Amino acid sequence: MVPVSEALVSAVVEPGDVVLDVACGTGIATRLAAAAVGSSGRVVGSDLNQGMISYSRQVSAVDWPEIAWEEASALDLPYESDSFDCVICQQGLQFFPDPIAGLAEMKRVTKTGGSVAVTVWSELSTSPYFEALTEMLIDHAHVDPDDLVFTATADEIVEWFKEAGFAVPTVERLETEVDLPPIGEYLPAHMKALPWAGSYFSLDEQSQEAAIEYVERRMSSYQTQPGLQVPFGPYLARTTL
Repeated sequence: MVPVSEALVSAVVEPGDVVLDVACGTGIATRLAAAAVGSSGRVVGSDLNQGMISYSRQVSAVDWPEIAWEEASALDLPYESDSFDCVICQQGLQFFPDPIAGLAEMKRVTKTGGSVAVTVWSELSTSPYFEALTEMLIDHAHVDPDDLVFTATADEIVEWFKEAGFAVPTVERLETEVDLPPIGEYLPAHMKALPWAGSYFSLDEQSQEAAIEYVERRMSSYQTQPGLQVPFGPYLARTTL
């Protein structure tokens, strides 16, 4: 998902900024932000998932030892108000129990004149991989379809920002293609960062393999020699305080 991370960071991060990456996951956007702010800036990556924080800290230890990695709830950020020049969140907002409360916290910790930018999964029709993943979770991992609402429309995102106290954000759809490893390698690793990990990993080995094979078949037209290249069209929303 590097093209999306690059678009998110370049939209708001400047050299010398103090940046918070909320729900940082594996830290891709966090590390790009660290490169963008340079030695005069500072970057914090926060995530509720301690496993993600441990992973991010480990893979960043050599090249980005200055990044601070902290376990924290996006709905109760442990930072003083007006602490950051900009706050970013990549593909996390749609998973918050209360996206509006999460955005309100991002607003609280952002300085006046600072920026907030998020990317959010758009309609499934814009992403064949997520469409296949959704159907796999329903058919193979037996996840209730009502629990698989993890996309948003542009209008919904605007309303989230407005109800959180922001001005109307700029919302654009990113038209990108992303390179993925082979599904057999990528899907289990990706599932660890998603809310339905328990449903997938509770399956026996044979059922997990069947689930992977299902997604592989659905994605066969996007195969390349090293893995896959798939269309991906999330929304990028940003605003300035």
